[in-house]
Amino acid sequence: MFMRFVQLGIKADAAQAFERFYEHRVAPALLSEEGCVFARLIKATDSETEFISFTLWESPEDALEYEQSGRYKSLVSENHPFQEESTEWKIQLTPENTLEYLPVKEEPEVKAMPVVAGSSESDIPDKITNHTYVRILNAKVNPDQFEELSALYDNELVPELLAIPGCRAAYLIGMKERSEGLSITIWDSQEMARKYEASGKFSELLGRAAPYLSAMYQWKMTLDPSKRARTHLSEDVSVRGYEVITGKSVGKAEQS
Repeated sequence: MFMRFVQLGIKADAAQAFERFYEHRVAPALLSEEGCVFARLIKATDSETEFISFTLWESPEDALEYEQSGRYKSLVSENHPFQEESTEWKIQLTPENTLEYLPVKEEPEVKAMPVVAGSSESDIPDKITNHTYVRILNAKVNPDQFEELSALYDNELVPELLAIPGCRAAYLIGMKERSEGLSITIWDSQEMARKYEASGKFSELLGRAAPYLSAMYQWKMTLDPSKRARTHLSEDVSVRGYEVITGKSVGKAEQS
């Protein structure tokens, strides 16, 4: 399976309209694509304007065909009325030889990578339903140890995560050549995820994965070993939380 995340900045006063637009226009359009089995809109819990279109594909080839077909760009263009205004401008010369200032249309940031470890992939549409909580840890991975990290995630981290109250599923996505990995955990609620973090279990599991992460991150942990006992994050490792707002899966009606 292949996960795809499209990050979108939406105007605060257009958020509700965008959620309806996603439910009635974007999700059905995505699920009509060959190989797309899941489309959900998730919203950052610490921002009123940051959304992600979270999709699951049967193969990277299906996702790539959709992106290169022109249908992706067409759908993105329909989002423009809802998007935050660009903070960048460009200067161009008009046919009348006068200078013209135009806002630069910022393209959404896309992260798309295969699922390499974790819970049963076929269960994803059942585990991620509306109003569940999605916790995404993004880390820079030592490419020479990507396989070792995947094995650790599968054999040790996933069983311990699933034993934690409220944790529904856990997936590791990534690509060795990108030196990047995302751990996606699905929770019954944000409260349950916060209890997991406060218990110290997150810091423990992150510490076990640390030897496989970037040399810079390992160095920072060594420099300040006191932080091993609590959550230790940097630009090399970041965690964000999202609430599932709306969306659908193939063959399933919207769940609330």
